[in-house]
Amino acid sequence: MSGEGGAVPAPLILDVSVLIAVARGDARVMELIQGYDADGQPLIIPALAITGALHDISGRDAEAMLRGLERLDNTMTAPLRDAEQAAHLAAVISRTGLSPWDAHVAAVADASVCAILTLDARKWREHSGDLDDRLYFIEISDPEETDRH
Repeated sequence: MSGEGGAVPAPLILDVSVLIAVARGDARVMELIQGYDADGQPLIIPALAITGALHDISGRDAEAMLRGLERLDNTMTAPLRDAEQAAHLAAVISRTGLSPWDAHVAAVADASVCAILTLDARKWREHSGDLDDRLYFIEISDPEETDRH
């Protein structure tokens, strides 16, 4: 997962808003994600964020789009692995009031100290100080204008 022998950049965590855009087939967001992948940018997809995206937009096409996202070379799905992670997720839900899928994004970001890639910075700005460590996020305001480098 490194680009041309260079250092591997810190992963970005895809939030529910980005996954919804992918599930809907938003070409601009998909091109941005594919560009990140081509550049060797590691991308983390919290499993419950996939659930949240499919809760918002369901159907075979949406599922296929998200499965395709998981198959990119530089993506990795972050599962909810065990009771310890479940307990941490429950604490994040309690402290933030976020939905379980958004809280899973926050829990992964909190544990990895990586930035959240989002289309909804307002949500993350509101909750960035709710945990012991600050949450960092990058907003996609216009995918065509986002500098991937």
